[in-house]
Amino acid sequence: MMHVLVGGAVLKKTPPVLEELRWESISIEEILSLATTASLLGDTQAYKFDGALASTRGEEFLDASKVLAQSPHTFIFVEEKLLKKPTDILTKAGAEIVAAKKEAKEEKESFNVFALTYAFAAKDKKKLWLLFADALREGVVPEAIAGILHWKVRDLYSKRQFKGSGGVYTEHELRAYSGALVTLYHDSHRGAGDLGVLLERFILLL
Repeated sequence: MMHVLVGGAVLKKTPPVLEELRWESISIEEILSLATTASLLGDTQAYKFDGALASTRGEEFLDASKVLAQSPHTFIFVEEKLLKKPTDILTKAGAEIVAAKKEAKEEKESFNVFALTYAFAAKDKKKLWLLFADALREGVVPEAIAGILHWKVRDLYSKRQFKGSGGVYTEHELRAYSGALVTLYHDSHRGAGDLGVLLERFILLL
């Protein structure tokens, strides 16, 4: 029998006696002889090759695959990858191909910075601070946070969503917050403080 293990796959049950052979130094005639010669004691042997199918002698092993697959002995080929043509040939010959299962990578969703604007518009200081901390932890730069908050302030002001007219901030507060965010941004770039720290202080003082 012939097993082809691809990409780190392993056999569920490995033969107890496994002899590793170097494909570089053994002829195909010797391999075919091993495949067709019965043991004197009637038991079977197991042989392992690393990278033989992807080597310069790959065609030789493919040509011999039917004999190896029908052998009472076990021939294990370990390969990093296996192209379609060799796969088709080996499958037709009766070889068992076992490929390692690829672990599904969980796609990490990027942080939704607009969530900050919703918390700000609702004047939910606790939620805004928690989202701010999450944003920094997820790698969102403080400049982006300052920019999105300033955009929301201007959006609320342009729509005249003031306190008493569907909003929670007075016109004066929105004017002040707009100026404060611009000042924080420029102060941090002049070396007056870390923008992340300045933004956190801004949020806590809302």
